[in-house]
Amino acid sequence: TGIAPNGETLHFSAAVPGCVHTDMLKIGKILNPFWRDNSKACAWIENLDWVYEREFEYIDSIDKASEDVFITFCGLDTYCDIILNDIKIASAENMFIPHRFCINRVLNRDKNKIKVYFRSPIKAIEHMPKRDGHFTTERLNTRRMQCTYGWDWVDRFVTCGIFDDVFIERKSACEIDNVHIYTQTVDEKYATVEINVILSNEDAEKLFDVIILSPNGTEIFHKSGRAVEKTQYFTATVKNPELWFPRGYGQSPLYELIVRLYDDGGMAHNECKENFGIRTVRIIEIEDAPESEYYQKCIELKKSPQVSNYNSHWDRNNTFSGFILQINNINIMCKGACWVPCEPFPSEVSRGKIRNILETAAEANVNMIRVWGGGMFEKDFFYDECDRLGIMVTQDFLMACGNYPDNEQWFLDELKKEAEFAVLKLRNHPCLVWWSGDNENAVAADDCMPQYPGRSIVRNVIEPIIKKFDYARPFLPSSPYGGVPFGSITYGTTHNTNFLGTMFAYIKNTDMKDYKQYFGQYLSRFVAEAPTMGFCSINSMLKFLSYDDIFMGDESMLRFHTKNNPHEYYREVGLYDYMRMFAQKTMGGFKDTEDMIYKMQAAQYEWVRITLELYRRNKWFSSGVIFWMLNDCWPASGSWSLIDYYGTPKAAYYAFKRAAKNVICSINCKNEKCGFFVSNDSLNKFSGKMTIYALYKDEIYKEETDFSVGENTIRLVFETGKFNS
Repeated sequence: TGIAPNGETLHFSAAVPGCVHTDMLKIGKILNPFWRDNSKACAWIENLDWVYEREFEYIDSIDKASEDVFITFCGLDTYCDIILNDIKIASAENMFIPHRFCINRVLNRDKNKIKVYFRSPIKAIEHMPKRDGHFTTERLNTRRMQCTYGWDWVDRFVTCGIFDDVFIERKSACEIDNVHIYTQTVDEKYATVEINVILSNEDAEKLFDVIILSPNGTEIFHKSGRAVEKTQYFTATVKNPELWFPRGYGQSPLYELIVRLYDDGGMAHNECKENFGIRTVRIIEIEDAPESEYYQKCIELKKSPQVSNYNSHWDRNNTFSGFILQINNINIMCKGACWVPCEPFPSEVSRGKIRNILETAAEANVNMIRVWGGGMFEKDFFYDECDRLGIMVTQDFLMACGNYPDNEQWFLDELKKEAEFAVLKLRNHPCLVWWSGDNENAVAADDCMPQYPGRSIVRNVIEPIIKKFDYARPFLPSSPYGGVPFGSITYGTTHNTNFLGTMFAYIKNTDMKDYKQYFGQYLSRFVAEAPTMGFCSINSMLKFLSYDDIFMGDESMLRFHTKNNPHEYYREVGLYDYMRMFAQKTMGGFKDTEDMIYKMQAAQYEWVRITLELYRRNKWFSSGVIFWMLNDCWPASGSWSLIDYYGTPKAAYYAFKRAAKNVICSINCKNEKCGFFVSNDSLNKFSGKMTIYALYKDEIYKEETDFSVGENTIRLVFETGKFNS
């Protein structure tokens, strides 16, 4: 129930999981908010309060003196009070965590009535002080999905609702609370696996079994214990372990851990099952020796425009260091993209859509996804699929691009709950290779600063929880992180989105005839956010725009679905205009609208190709490129994604697929010479014959050379100045 702006009382059946927007769409009270600019007509929803209510029967017996009965809400968005049988049992104010409340003292044996009163997420925080940050900043005072307040790739959708499952369960005093399994050591013959079984309480009358099944289902470990202590530890030695590797480096087999707790009569009381992979993970950061090849390359990089144009603000390092991820002691070349929520309304996220995006990514040789901090901790199914597909995940905690209230106790308390929930939820997944404390809050900071945005939250709240519950996995205090400042290019990870101002100035103010050389200089040790932008297909556009919107000369709807950024370099020229200029200057003038759209796709293809080939040619000086971004959150005509909202690959996707193959050849022309490089990301050696053809003034020139390239390495196999003209 809610009150519309015209005073009408809105009373309608709601779906759970669901939200106000999706329910009102189903009954025709709002138009499709994704079609054209309909989203503007439903903006009023965010300012209202809403009530969910229903009756239900509870048929189990209730012993109010000894039994514990809980109601669990897996997703509440966001500010609400829960009333059961006219008694307020709890309040909630955090979208990112499940909420569980004991109800055995208010639950009736038969009929019950529950109400959830949602307060407007806008009005709930309007009394709070304004905070600094990018985009609209009221979000910084609210623990809900940040990007749906509007970003430069999604419209504003601030809603309310019960967006995930709700269930009632009975709990005994002693149950399996959580299990933790991780690989301690591994070699070709044996792996040592540590298992922690955490019980809700001790009960000396109960027994439990700990079982490990191999990837083919064979039992390879079985231990029994008595529930005398709340936490018990086991060590399993696995002979001839089948190791989990990321995509491109081997298979990704999964073992299964089963823990069963038995009651007094020997019946299984409850059970916990977890898939896991046997693998170790570490990050290698070795400082470059003075005057070494890598050291000299860093000196040159500091002279590049994105650094020197800002008086070296973006790189004040005097020492330089690599950043290499190792899985099972093997150096991994990380190739991937950032994940954003695939729907603005979390209740609408389906397994099918997640599977389609991830399998499409895997087909393009993506082996790493960064879950961005302005979204959500994704559904369990997302991480299960990444385990299965061999796609590594780096996980941000849920803060992005702002100065959060880290001096307020309520915020610290909520972050602690989020961190404990996320770590316990995700720590058994082999796909998860490191945590990041936030997204870009501390991009201009360094470790010698006594205070910077996010420092006290990350160091005093999040990091201690990780060290307590997930100590075997690396943790980076922010993304990017490393060096002076954290966003620097010669130490640790960086975000090349930091340099969009310089890139856009180049697009706007030059003829871009040297665009291959220009974008071929944005090198770093590891880029966790590399921007590219381009259009989706006409077929996808016709799902949210009319034919006339696209082809009849009025570009207003195309622009509406290409969201903008409030930063100063977007004020006169928007993202749509930069894409248009990029395409026109590099691909030539537009013959018609269809040609324009094609070229605005092709330009992104080129940007992705140039960037990924650059990092492949500089393998182990650079060890990873993660593009901004993999997928879209709403139907965007132009955006940063490789795969559009409907799961359809954009042109840039195919550039990634081609340039991310295990073995590629790429060409770099510099100083009147052309170098031909073969990059091998596999664990096999390759040899063959390279034939080079050049067309010049209607004549074809030809060169041939034999080559070989070792496993997991890069080699310059041929260099010539003959073809440079």
